[in-house]
Amino acid sequence: MPVPTSRSESEPAQRPTAGDAPRGVAVARIAAVVAGAVGLLLCLLTPLLPVQQTTASLDWPQLQPGAQSANTTASLVSQSPADLTATVACSVIARAAQSGGTVLSTLPVGTGPARDLGLTVTVGAPGPGQSVTVASRNAVITAAPIDRARACSQLRIWSNPTEVGARFEGTDISGTVPTENRPVMGGVFTSLSPADVAAAGPGLRLHAEVDTRFELHPAPLKAVAMTIGLLCVIASLVALWLLDRSFGYHRRTPRRPLWQLIRPRPVDVAVIGGLVLWTFLGAGSSDDGYILSMGKVAPEAGYTANYYRFFGAPEAPFDWYYSFLSHWGSVSSNALWMRLPMLAAGVVVWLLLSRVLLPRLGPAIRRYPLAVWAAAAMLLAFWFPLASGLRSEPIIVLGTIVTWAAVERAVATHRALPAAVAALATGLTLGLAPQGVIAAALLLASSAAVLRVLIARRREAGLAALVLPIVAAGAVIVPIAFRDQSLASVAEAIRIRLEVGPAAPWTQEYLRFFFLTVNTNDGSLVRRVPVYLFVMCLFVALFMMLRGRRIPRIAPGPVWRLVGAVFIGAALLSLTPTKWTVHFGVYAGLAAALAAVTTVAVVEAARTSVRNFTFFLCGMIFALAAAFAGYNLWAWPYLWGVPWFDRQPVLAGISFSGALLVLAGLTGALAAWQHFRMDFRRRGEGGLVEDGTVDDAALEDADLATHTRADHDQAVRSRRRLQLASLPLVVVLGMLVLGEGAIFAKAAVSNPSTYTVAKGNLDALRGDSCGMANKVLVETDPNADMLTSADGRPAAQALVGAGSHGFTPDGVANELKPLPISSAPGQINMASPITQPFTSTAATAGTGGGQGPKTINGSTAALPYGLDPARTPVVGSYGQNTVPAELFSDWYTLPSRSADRPLVTFAASGSIASVGPTGKKEYGQPVNLEWAERRPDGSLGARGSLDPIDPGPNKPWRNLRFPMEAIPAAANVVRIHVRDPNLGAQDWVAVTPPRVPRLRTLQEVVGSTDPVLLDLLVGQQFPCQRPMAIRNGVYELPKWRILPTRKDALSTSSTWQAREAGGLLTVPDTLLSTTTLPTYMSGDLARDWGDLQKYTPIVDDAPAAALTVGSRTRSGWWRQGPIRALTNQTVKN
Repeated sequence: MPVPTSRSESEPAQRPTAGDAPRGVAVARIAAVVAGAVGLLLCLLTPLLPVQQTTASLDWPQLQPGAQSANTTASLVSQSPADLTATVACSVIARAAQSGGTVLSTLPVGTGPARDLGLTVTVGAPGPGQSVTVASRNAVITAAPIDRARACSQLRIWSNPTEVGARFEGTDISGTVPTENRPVMGGVFTSLSPADVAAAGPGLRLHAEVDTRFELHPAPLKAVAMTIGLLCVIASLVALWLLDRSFGYHRRTPRRPLWQLIRPRPVDVAVIGGLVLWTFLGAGSSDDGYILSMGKVAPEAGYTANYYRFFGAPEAPFDWYYSFLSHWGSVSSNALWMRLPMLAAGVVVWLLLSRVLLPRLGPAIRRYPLAVWAAAAMLLAFWFPLASGLRSEPIIVLGTIVTWAAVERAVATHRALPAAVAALATGLTLGLAPQGVIAAALLLASSAAVLRVLIARRREAGLAALVLPIVAAGAVIVPIAFRDQSLASVAEAIRIRLEVGPAAPWTQEYLRFFFLTVNTNDGSLVRRVPVYLFVMCLFVALFMMLRGRRIPRIAPGPVWRLVGAVFIGAALLSLTPTKWTVHFGVYAGLAAALAAVTTVAVVEAARTSVRNFTFFLCGMIFALAAAFAGYNLWAWPYLWGVPWFDRQPVLAGISFSGALLVLAGLTGALAAWQHFRMDFRRRGEGGLVEDGTVDDAALEDADLATHTRADHDQAVRSRRRLQLASLPLVVVLGMLVLGEGAIFAKAAVSNPSTYTVAKGNLDALRGDSCGMANKVLVETDPNADMLTSADGRPAAQALVGAGSHGFTPDGVANELKPLPISSAPGQINMASPITQPFTSTAATAGTGGGQGPKTINGSTAALPYGLDPARTPVVGSYGQNTVPAELFSDWYTLPSRSADRPLVTFAASGSIASVGPTGKKEYGQPVNLEWAERRPDGSLGARGSLDPIDPGPNKPWRNLRFPMEAIPAAANVVRIHVRDPNLGAQDWVAVTPPRVPRLRTLQEVVGSTDPVLLDLLVGQQFPCQRPMAIRNGVYELPKWRILPTRKDALSTSSTWQAREAGGLLTVPDTLLSTTTLPTYMSGDLARDWGDLQKYTPIVDDAPAAALTVGSRTRSGWWRQGPIRALTNQTVKN
């Protein structure tokens, strides 16, 4: 079926010819062809042109004067070096054989990672069967008996992209293993003393080429070619403008005065005001911290690396926007500043929609003002949950709308320059992210109309002069995307992403819609509502266009391009490897336009049949019922203080979803009744417009004076009914947008003393730009603030006072495994199999039990939070399953009250009864803190008891909290009281003595200079902390780690950042030991905000390795061999 076109798309009645043109046309034509061809060629050649690679190598040993060991650290981003060679003189092996040990290792000696992941050369203990073994990733490369090893000249070891091998030269002993066994390198470690290493001289050497294949910058030839190419493209566009102007196309449409374009209207105030308010109230995504950290480390890394995953692969060819944010964030990294570009994008999107695109859709948009309000509400409904924050979706929406506006300008004016602008915008949008294909979809949907314009003008200047500048403009993205990368490096980066995953084929595009129905923050009801209504609007508009070939008073050409862009975009989006629901945000601009079209279509359909309007209402209400079956979930920490985050929305015990479903059924029944009643109505009855109503235009015609007052009143009544028919979409979307703003405003107002995102943004305006870091309170030394017995008894005895029974030092289970946490599939940045839920029973580092040094009272339970066994007793009721157990500790003396000591706390494990912040009761045994006023004579006055604030989860160690403000000022002693009447093996409690800690803010403890492993969710909330750097392909060792809540840390951080996927956790997994510090959220002690962990090196006397840095020129197709990235390693592990 031919696609109808609007009048503005038809060819002009009289087309100018080349002979009618001014004299300068020939020069402009030649310039357009030559500059366009040269610019296009140079742009396309950019990926193949030479680049300069920053090289880095490590040579060992690096002995320092007075060093206590010969160890050195260098945790490689690629994990395995590009090339490694080592030589060990057999005389060194002979000396090591006297006591045995590790001659060489790429990970700390004696650790599990050294055996499972590293390259090791070990000499067995003296005795029969003593041998030398060379192994990599727990696979033996070769081994030799010690007597044969003494006979060799040297042991040579190598690891490269083709094989991993070792040879005892001078003997026939050698071996190789596949490249999958290339070792992880965290440095060079040995059990030999510095004196032994020095004595070995050249007989003990290791050389490793660090894999810096992505640390590139353009060679002079490439820089010159890119500059010339871009200048040629600009020249061709200037020539194209001259061709348009020379043939008079700049005068084809009248221009509205500037004051009309910029004059604000009520709908403009609503949209722009909503965007500004949302910038303060919410305006975040789960990837904000991810993107901010990427930008912070980019200058030192030398390129924009993915940072958290994929072995340091670059974001290219989708990195120009992240590079811009990196420069933007160098001014300030607080949330408000970082979100200004997105706010500007939203404002520009709305201005283009309201001033350019909506009027282009036809006069009905002006006839029904609520159609513009529907577009505004749909834009905000998409923008708030799907196109906020630092992700690329807001900029993709902007690029798509610019593309569409330029296309419509080209079609309406028959100018070629707007078509070039559309091609340029499409290219830049494609360079933002894979989901930028939506702009290409719009260009493809509009290609027929644009081609008609170009073909109609081919006699003026020739088709080449019009087409080449347009194609060259589209190719501008190539030098931008490959400005500091080569074709080979980008190909390797894409290979790594597809190998590591998650990635789904195009046949599983349905998963994106399935994930929208799952109760996660990615399937939240606030995402479902706009997407479901957008799909409904799409099919309503399509049905109306197919049924009548056009919607009355709506231009068919732009609408067909709009509908076509959505369908082509959906097809192209299926080719993208990830299926996150946040990608629906790219439809925001198109959905807004469709909402306006649908509003008009419904009104025009209702003009003649109320049944059509009722069916529309039924479909809309049913879509809302399906959407409200979800939870009001948002990403961490935006959900704090938000209602219905853990259940379907209810009011007075009535579920929104259930009520809407009943209403949809009633509306459907009404529509069916109206349908069957149509056969019994006279012609012209049954619509919102009364039969014989005079058209508005006729009433306004001064030449028609025959209309009576009754005609006028009848037309007014019909017009009012039609305006009311345009309300439903506006009301539903408007209420959603207002509701989102209201719940975030309520979260900030109802929690004035603690942290919310809105409060953090307002604090940034006041100069406090460190976000959550100034609200999280840290207990730096739990041992220093432990209370002492009021009776003067030693700490080892004071924990078990008079009347206690059943609590012993050995009463702590060895394994403190919590109940499983589960996350539904489809959660963004969760790297478990994307179609399966994620489940884990892991505990926070240091809280999962186990054995440790003997405590002061003889317990062997491993203590959490850095508690010193030499000063900290522990008792528990584990194993006491014959009689009920009960604990009364001694009375402990409280210190003087002060602002920096706001609570009493003690570490506890096991099953403990508590009430959560949402009122949910946690089953367990009663644990209380009793307080009393101890008089000078030792007697007790007023007494009371407090229930604990328990952050959970049950079983692992955690700190029970008791606010000091809940303890009367007269109280000066406290004690722990535990009752364990349950004889079940899993129902027990263990405790340590109480503490009244001095607390400091996380900002004071961590500061802004220490390197920190900021988990991908937390970076935006801790803008003052410095992410651990990447320098010359090597990670900086972090001193701290900041994590989100346990569920998010396990499901997102631990999977996405995993070592197996080339993530940041490679460093702590192989080189560091972890201690979780006690932390509390200021103003909300029950809040599980996350965790702060302190890192200490496993080998504390291993300095960072000194690297030899250089530079080499590489061709655009130079490959170093694939990085060791195995398929689905995260899933397998």
